[in-house]
Amino acid sequence: MKAKKAFQLNLQDKVLWVVADGFWTLATAEAYVKEFRALVKPIVAAPWAIVLDIRAWQVSPAEVFDLLVENTNWCYQHNLQHVETICADNALVMWQFAKATLAEKPAHLVSQIAADEQSAKQALIEAGFVVVT
Repeated sequence: MKAKKAFQLNLQDKVLWVVADGFWTLATAEAYVKEFRALVKPIVAAPWAIVLDIRAWQVSPAEVFDLLVENTNWCYQHNLQHVETICADNALVMWQFAKATLAEKPAHLVSQIAADEQSAKQALIEAGFVVVT
């Protein structure tokens, strides 16, 4: 039986949707960063947004934090303008998320908490990152 992947990435318009799921090892974080950057490469020349759904993320070893902070800095250097976070109902996971994204935020960055996927999508429609046809 194939193990469930610890993350899902989906690019829609100018938004990368990220779902973190379960326990992450350093190898998981490395695979995540590699796939993440390959997927957003076509959109980083212009402002883009991300939705981080961490409701199912589990506490992971501290060794993943440095790599995730480095990826957060990379995002800021490559036009990330808007972040919607769908939070976990777990204080330890939220602490972990804070540590994993502990990078100096640019002044222009919009970072908000969303209750669910629909409210994140609505915020991104209003911000112009999701196109409604």
